[in-house]
Order: sequence, then C-alpha cells, then structure tokens
Amino acid sequence: MTLSWIKKYKIELIIFFVAFLVRIFYAVIVQWLFGSHVFISFSDAANYLHMAQTFLQYHTISQATDSPFLLPDPLRTPIYPLFLALFVLFKLPIFTVVLVQNILVGFIAVIIYRLGIKLFESRSIGIVASVIFCFEPMSIYWNNLLMSETLASFFFIFAIYLFVSKRYYLSAVMLGLATLTRPVNLYFFPLFLLMYIYEYREYLFNTVKAGGGLLWRKFLLIFFIFFLTIFPWMLRNKIQFDTWELSSNGWFAIYYFTAEKFTEIKHIPYTRNIAPVSPDYYHGKDRQILYFYEFFNTPKYKKYVIDLIKKYPIDFIKFHFTSAVKGFNNHDYGYIARYVLQAKVPSFPSVISDWLVGIGQWIWLAIYGFVAVGLFVKGRRAWQLFLLGFYLINNFLIGYISMVSAGGRYNLPFLPITLLLASYGFMSLWDYQKSLTKKRHV
Repeated sequence: MTLSWIKKYKIELIIFFVAFLVRIFYAVIVQWLFGSHVFISFSDAANYLHMAQTFLQYHTISQATDSPFLLPDPLRTPIYPLFLALFVLFKLPIFTVVLVQNILVGFIAVIIYRLGIKLFESRSIGIVASVIFCFEPMSIYWNNLLMSETLASFFFIFAIYLFVSKRYYLSAVMLGLATLTRPVNLYFFPLFLLMYIYEYREYLFNTVKAGGGLLWRKFLLIFFIFFLTIFPWMLRNKIQFDTWELSSNGWFAIYYFTAEKFTEIKHIPYTRNIAPVSPDYYHGKDRQILYFYEFFNTPKYKKYVIDLIKKYPIDFIKFHFTSAVKGFNNHDYGYIARYVLQAKVPSFPSVISDWLVGIGQWIWLAIYGFVAVGLFVKGRRAWQLFLLGFYLINNFLIGYISMVSAGGRYNLPFLPITLLLASYGFMSLWDYQKSLTKKRHV
C-alpha cells in the first residue's frame, strides 16, 4: 500500500521535498553561521514573537514591551501570534518555527503543481511553475523569517485550491484564516464570490433550469462561513476599541507611507505629529508608535489623506497608480543584496550582487511577458483573470507601499499563482512553436 501510494504521488513528493530541502538548507547555513537570532532580525518578526510570549503570560495580544502588557494591539490580527505561541508554550527553539514554515512551503509547491493539472489539465505547467517557485530567492528569504506572510500564503493558496476543487465551504474557512493572518485578504473575498457566480451563471440567473435555488443557498452559506470565521476578532475589536474593523493598519499605512512620500515629491509640508500622544496613555518606551496604531487615530489619518486627495486629485491618483505599477517589479532582490547578503558578508563584491539583482529583475520581466502571452490563449481565460485579479487588487490597493524597502514581501502570496500563469503562457507558446515546426515538416 505504501509503495503504491509513493508511486502514485511520486511527482508531488519530489516537488515537496525539493521546496522544503532548498529552504531548510538555507536555514541550516544561516543558523550555523549567524545563529537563530537572524530568523527574527526583521523588526516585525521580533514583534510577533513578543506578542506570542505576552499572550501566554497575560492572555492578551499586545506589542507593548514594558509592563504591564495588557495594552491590546489594534494593528495585528491573531493567527500568526497564536501560531508562534504554540512553539513558545512548549519551549521549542526558533528553528522549529522555521522548520514548520518550510513544511508549509513544501505544501504550497505541491498545490501549485496540482492547480496546473486542475486548471490547465497539464502536469508540465504545474511542474515548471513549482520548480521555479522552489528556487525563487525572495520566497526562500522570507519563508525563513518569523513573519506572517508564509502562513498567510499557505491559507490563501489552499483556499484557491479548495475553491477550484469546488469545496467552497472549506475554502471560505481557509480564506477567513488567511484574513485573520493578514487582513488584506479580506479584499479578495469578493473575487471568490464573483467567480462562483460566473461559474454557475447559467443556473443562478435562469428560472427555467433547475438547481438555481440550491446554488444561491450555497452562495449565502459561503458568505456566512467566511464571516463566521473572522467574526470573533471583529467582536473583540468592537469590545476593546468600539469598531468592527479587523485592523487599524489601513489608513495608518496610507498616511505613514504614501502620504509622506507624496508630500515629499510635491515639496509640501508633511504633518508627522498628527496624533500627539495623550498624557493618560501607556507610558512604556514604545508608547509613541503604539499610540499611532490606535483606532481612535484612524479618523485623523483618513481626513489627512482625503484632504490631500481633494487638494491634488490628479497628482495623487497618478502617484498611487504609477507606484502600484512599479511595485510589480519589486521582488526584494535589492533589499536582500544590500541588507542581508552584504550586511552579513561585507567582502561580497557589490558589482556581483548588483549584477545578480539585475538578472533577477529581467527574469521577472520575462515571467510577466509569459503571463501576458497566456491571456491570449482561449479556453482558460476566466480562471486566468481570477488568479491574476488577486495580484492586481493587492498592488493597486496598497500602491506606494509595495515599493518601500522590503515591500516585495507583500506580493509573496501571489508569487505561486503568477508563476503558474507564466508557466501556462510559456507552455502554450512552446506548444504553438512545436505545431508550427510539425506543419513545416508535413
């Protein structure tokens, strides 16, 4: 039985272990040369680990670093801190977190392969996409940090796979968990609903054909399951902060990153101290930044940004959308070269690192080219647009934020589906070339 199972899933097992071993090899080298602190060297990673520790000790998710730790956090959603709390609870070393995250990445690689079969009826498309994913530098780097992107990517990709497999209810749960890991996933749920309506449009809007009523009930149940998954955190925020929002990050991020850069370009003053700290607020050393995150400051950020847009509507929209387009080519290769490779190995020649970064950027331009080629192929266009829609929504939603240092990580969940679409375009072009060659020899 075991041998037959291995034979049946031979390709999946190879893909899983290649993705896993490539990343764990990198992790072992990093652990050996620099120690486990490198896995939490990014500021957000240290914050997540601290939140897991304070949750176990004080039963609240808080970024506060000075006692008491009972200041509830409005910025982070709960899943990743709770994920880390399991490792802290059993006093497991940081390396075990990296180990588990790389196991999840192995599953993501397998899902890419399986999506190639389900969506495009081609093993080759899935293999090409998953193999490139296995060796992609940005994902290798971020997968080995204690950051929420890896776990969120797993939930998100798994949600897509379940949706394609018509397991809609479980897909809604996975997308809900992805949302509770990184709130931006909330904005992708409508795309799932639209694709469901498109898939069953002949029954949903046709009173003659039977089954429309059942499909509408399924549609409502999908919506309800997703809402039920994220509702506990919404209720927590309503009780703690008197708001149903999942996170305070939205308007704060636009104010803190986008508005600041825009005012710099326009040579107009930027009001950084728009929310002065109240004397009655928490008095820890990190009180300034934690105060910025509070929900009661959100209306101030929102008003500041909207006033800026009203004053410079064309310029702001132009800045936002051009930044979004440029963000598609931010894959953190420059960040990894400057702040990781050369920071740890100062003797590494900058000429070589710049050369490698340039090659990586050109490879991505080729990948986008193959994505575009695939869109001209009839037959799977609806599913291509469905997958591509996530990447487009994300980048045009966050705009300039995708261009900041280490901003490429925001596109990490969309890396697998982008590679899958590029593989479809490449294989379609390959098959077309083969058919032309065959015709010439007939």
